[in-house]
Amino acid sequence: MKPLISVIIGTYNHLSYLQLCLLSLERQTFNNFEVIIADDGSGNEIGDWLKTYVTRFFVKHLWQEDKGFRKCKMLNRAVQESKSDYIVFIDADCILSKNFLSEHWRYHEKGTFLGGRRVLITKEFVEKVTAEIILEGNFDGINLWGINHMLSGYIKYYEEALRPLYYLRKNNFFNLMGCNFSIHKSDLLLVRGFDEEYESRGGGEDTDISLRLKTAGYKMKSVRYRAIQFHLGHDIPEDKSKSAKIFSEKKKMIKTAADAKNIKISLSDIH
Repeated sequence: MKPLISVIIGTYNHLSYLQLCLLSLERQTFNNFEVIIADDGSGNEIGDWLKTYVTRFFVKHLWQEDKGFRKCKMLNRAVQESKSDYIVFIDADCILSKNFLSEHWRYHEKGTFLGGRRVLITKEFVEKVTAEIILEGNFDGINLWGINHMLSGYIKYYEEALRPLYYLRKNNFFNLMGCNFSIHKSDLLLVRGFDEEYESRGGGEDTDISLRLKTAGYKMKSVRYRAIQFHLGHDIPEDKSKSAKIFSEKKKMIKTAADAKNIKISLSDIH
């Protein structure tokens, strides 16, 4: 049976993060999904572990040689190999609330794409995040565990886990984050996927796909405060300004639906 959702996980090394991410997927209340791990050149550790990983959902590991940041190329390949008509994008350094996929599915709609935000776990506290803490439900919403660590400074932007804020702020503008993003596959392919010219970290690739989709006539819809996600903090070695500079130059040229398709892409025919 074809899955209703393809979950595409962008990853690069940090096996322990991916393991926690997959554990949070094992707890999902929405069960009809596959997982595609879009691996941008990790060492052998992730691939070797995945060969032994057994779970109730289908997992496919896609890998490309490490030639620097080429996440967009890897995501395009994952989209091409996905089996479902609806795609949810996350990153391996994220832990999902148990209702994360059900919220994306609840609000999905043709001609729209969904975006959410994330709670931040500081890098100093990441090593204390264990499977047991996830299984206890501490990442499913606001609770005393989270409040305690927020007051200690280890959790930031904890209001993103407060579901009632959705009804007060759902129409507020915010930039799309590629780690909490979903869309109909056919809608994404109409703008030819992700622009592979972005070869450095920084989020330009996220704002780029959002702008191109909007220019092509699609609307962004909020699942902020609904599709709750926690980000495991870590160092980012690259200069984020490179990605922002590319987007700053490109956005001047994205004026029409035709412009939204004018991108660098290695896959000659995504379908």
